[in-house]
Amino acid sequence: MTDLNACFQKHGLCAENILYIYRKDRKTVIQRTDGKQFALFVPVHNVLSALPESDFLSISKRTVVCRSQIVNISNDGVYTMSDGRTFQGRKRGMSSHRRLSAEIRLAETKPHPLSMLEKCSLLDDMPLAFCVIELIFNEDGRGVDFIFRYCNAEMAVVEGIPIEEMLNRSFYKVFPNGDKKWLVAYADVALNGTKHTLHDYSPEVDKNLIIHCYQPEPGYCACVLQVAEQ
Repeated sequence: MTDLNACFQKHGLCAENILYIYRKDRKTVIQRTDGKQFALFVPVHNVLSALPESDFLSISKRTVVCRSQIVNISNDGVYTMSDGRTFQGRKRGMSSHRRLSAEIRLAETKPHPLSMLEKCSLLDDMPLAFCVIELIFNEDGRGVDFIFRYCNAEMAVVEGIPIEEMLNRSFYKVFPNGDKKWLVAYADVALNGTKHTLHDYSPEVDKNLIIHCYQPEPGYCACVLQVAEQ
């Protein structure tokens, strides 16, 4: 049996940094507010029992969400979280979802400023590939890697990889043959807020790409990708 307290301590998990919990591939996935995920071989209800009852909600048999991270609850019971992820609540008793929405004052509160990733959701179906990456720097301040924090649907077409296999993962783990040449420009954008347009061959996808880069927030680089005509 998994020692949840030891597991939480090992992965730096606590009630304050858990965004939501859900089942996938017979595992319970815990999503942290910083984008990191951890998969455990324990039932969802076991994890829920280790968390403060007043802070977390079981919205279905397979999903638990942090009350304070709910952005919206639709009339048909779809919960939108602060990172843009949505979950369908229980189909039975839709009135309970509407009642909960009123209880936590979502319906009456003034709209709050959207986070960077929430804004990105507007580009989910944009006909150009778009992603936001977070740069990883070493002790010398040199960019050594980057992590996909957002990818729209067209990114999967250009990169040839499903979105879920890219999100919150290191570029060089997703693409082991990825070229390091991109890092200098991406790091410059993330650190200095400069803009770049890159024209180059991408060995990981075997395509010539045009990449327009800009800084959406310090430490991040947003990229619009186009496949160049041969």
